[in-house]
Order: sequence, then C-alpha cells, then structure tokens
Amino acid sequence: MLTLAWKILVCEVLAALTRARGHGHALMTMMPPVVRRMRCARRMESLAVRLASMRRKINAFEASLAAGAFREAVDADFTIREMLKGLKEDIRHIRCEMAAVPLVSHSGFGGQRLGAAIAHLHAVAEETYVAADRLLWEIGEHDLKYIS
Repeated sequence: MLTLAWKILVCEVLAALTRARGHGHALMTMMPPVVRRMRCARRMESLAVRLASMRRKINAFEASLAAGAFREAVDADFTIREMLKGLKEDIRHIRCEMAAVPLVSHSGFGGQRLGAAIAHLHAVAEETYVAADRLLWEIGEHDLKYIS
C-alpha cells in the first residue's frame, strides 16, 4: 500500500513539473537559493566542458593549418569565419552574464561551488575566445595567398 502511495505522489510531482516546464523562470524563483546556486554551478561547469572541447577543436584545426595541410583556400566562402565570429559573440555574451551574478551569491552553502564554477568558466571562455580570434586571423592570412 505504501509503494502505491509513493507512485501516486511521484506521478503527481512529475505531472506538476511537466505543467510548469513552460514556466521555468517562475519555477526557478520558487526554488531555495541553495538549489538555484547548485543548479547554476552545474550548468556553468557543463558549459565550461563544452567550451574547452571547442577550444581543443580550434587548436587542432589551427595546428593543421600551420603545418601546411591545406594547399588551397580554407574558407573562400567565409562560413568558418562567420561561425568563429558567432562563437566570439556568444562568449562575450556569456562573460557579460557571468559579470551580472551578484557577489552575495558566492557566499554561503553552494556559493563556493558557484564561485569556483564562475572562475573556471571565465578562464575557459577567455582561452577559447583567444583561440577563436587567433584562428580567425590565421585563416585570413592563409586564404589571402589563394584568394587574391
């Protein structure tokens, strides 16, 4: 009998969460601050992992470009350069959002993890931005030989 009550309770909670999915901001404000900090830190940590992966791909592409693997224009139609510019713009937006996080949220339970996640994401975002900017310049210099 008790397991049936638990199943009903879990189904009701899942149904409420499904209904509230469209109202994510309202649901976020109802969460306790500790839960919001931990959730935000977890999202920032996963974003840092994705940005680090992008940086590794950018560095690998730059290394192959510097090694002379391409004997023709790499980006004649400017699609790679547009994607890199978009990535740089996204990183600028991320850094502005991180700067808007109040310092009060870095203290207390869960605040240390949030502060560490912000510092790590800031470092990874800066390194990725520099790598994207450097690749943008390298592609421009490489393609200048073949397009002109």
